[in-house]
Order: sequence, then structure tokens, then C-alpha cells
Amino acid sequence: MYKTPILLITFNRPEHTRRVLTEILKQEPQSLYVCQDGAREGNENDRIKCQDVRDVITELTSAYAVEHPTFTLFTLYSSFNLGCGSGPATGISWFFEQVEAGLIFEDDAVPHPDFFEYAETLLEKYKDDESVRAIGSMKLYDEQFGGGSYYFSMMNRTLCAWATWRRAWKYFDYTMKRYSREDLNKAMKRYGAALREREYWMDRLDEIHKDCLGGTSWDQQFWMMIWLTGGKGICPNSNLSMNIGFDETATHTFNPNSVGACRELEPILPLREPKDNRIQRKADWLFHRAYFQSWEYGWSGIKRLPQRINKRIKRLIGHEGSWFK
Repeated sequence: MYKTPILLITFNRPEHTRRVLTEILKQEPQSLYVCQDGAREGNENDRIKCQDVRDVITELTSAYAVEHPTFTLFTLYSSFNLGCGSGPATGISWFFEQVEAGLIFEDDAVPHPDFFEYAETLLEKYKDDESVRAIGSMKLYDEQFGGGSYYFSMMNRTLCAWATWRRAWKYFDYTMKRYSREDLNKAMKRYGAALREREYWMDRLDEIHKDCLGGTSWDQQFWMMIWLTGGKGICPNSNLSMNIGFDETATHTFNPNSVGACRELEPILPLREPKDNRIQRKADWLFHRAYFQSWEYGWSGIKRLPQRINKRIKRLIGHEGSWFK
């Protein structure tokens, strides 16, 4: 049986959950942790769909347990809605109260079978390397980096299917109140991040300080803490997860034509060690451009130039709000 612990984060998407859980159970896990956020208050559709998700989990794991009697299922089902920021963060914290390392899946991240061995191998290999904080699964571009099956990254990327350690999650800070724009700017400069990247993430930090992006973010705080504490991550040179959540059921990702939507899965085994252990700055820049600020380049970027200049001037002189009162 697959011995590395696995956490599945769910909410109200039963068919997405069925597809992801089916792939997980194909690996014959020894243990599975499932956390689910509760229905939003007064939302009858949520109540029904959340129960449907629990029914899917019961159906699939009960059938699996018949053939694998040593299998253990752990569940954390919330009776109220925490939101898609605090909800996953609570589930991951619960997971690492019980395990030292593990794989984490959101309910819309369908993994390639190779992801499990890839993640397990690297969790063991880098378990004592405090600088390595996360092992990712997504690849958006054709270019290869680092000369091996994977490369090192500042980890500025989505974490729908990933792996990490308790020692890395301990840095997580949901509100980020202890850190200023300048703290983040200095940290990102050490990675060689461009001004546009730094400004983008400083704006996200402002939003987290205000209300944690409306209570919808946890992963951005995790990435920022990697940068603020001088860490790094591992990314594959093959795409190991397919995000099937770009649809009408999503909270953030509605565009089915997004660069991150339903990308074809690719094998990665056998693993080859990277020849270059440095952070691959070009890869991180390409990801940022493709996923976070694709609209800021080319003609669309030129059209936005006055807005960016205006924003920088206001920040330089400490002006808040509109120029016109």
C-alpha cells in the first residue's frame, strides 16, 4: 500500500471529488485524510451538495476498505462555512497535527499516477533540507529547466496537487500582519523578482492585510512566507496535475480557456536529478506572466501603462484613493 499520508480538501463538488478520489484510491493508500468545509448559511444548494460529497467519500472509501482492511480514513467535516481561505488552511493544519509529511489534493486536481511516486521520493530526499518547502505538480510551458525531471523554484505557483512537510507548514501565517510591503519587496528582490512581479505581490499583501482577499486566500500567504523566510520549492518538468475546476462551480477559476485549465497530463518517471540546483528564475518569471499577469504584456499592457504609472506616482507620494475627489 502507498504509505505516505494523503489529504483531500473538499467542499460542494461531488463529481469533481469523485474523479479525484478515484485516482487517489488507485494508488492503494494506507491512510486518507479528508476535510470538508460546511455549507454557507442559508444556502440550500450547498447543504445538498456538501452531503452529496460526503456520500461520494463514504461510497468510494467503504468499497475500497473491503479489499484493504488495514486502510484508515480520517475526516474533518465542518458544521459551518469557514470559506475557501480559512477552510483549506484549517484542514491542512489539522493534517499536520497528525503527520510529518504528506500529499495534498484539492477536489479539482486530477493527478497523473506518477505524481505519487515523484512526491513520495522527493519528500524523503529533501525531508531534512529546511530550505525546501513544497513540491508542486503543475507545468504551463514547453521549456525544460535544471537539466533533470524537476527543478528548484521560488514557488510562485498554484498548489492544487502538491506535497509538503509539517516543518514547512509551521511558517504559515493567515493574516500576515507582521509583514509590510517593504518586507515583501526586500524578500522578493533576493530572488531577483522583477519590479512588476514585486508590485503585483505587494498589492496582494495589501489585500490580505485588509480581509485576506475576502477570506478566499490561503495559498498566497503560504507562497509569501516561503519568500519572507528564504525558502524554495520543487517543480516538475512534466505536468502532473489536471485542474478540472475551471467551470461554473468554481470560486475563482471560471474561464475554461485559462492557461491552467485541464492541461494534459504527462509522465515523469524514472526521476532524473537536476544538474542545476539553483532557483530557475526564468521558469518563475514565465509562470508569473502566464498565470498571474498575462494581460499586462503586449498591446493590452501598453494600454494599461498610464494606469500603472499613475499607481506608482500615487504610491511614491503616499496618495491614497482617486486623484479626483
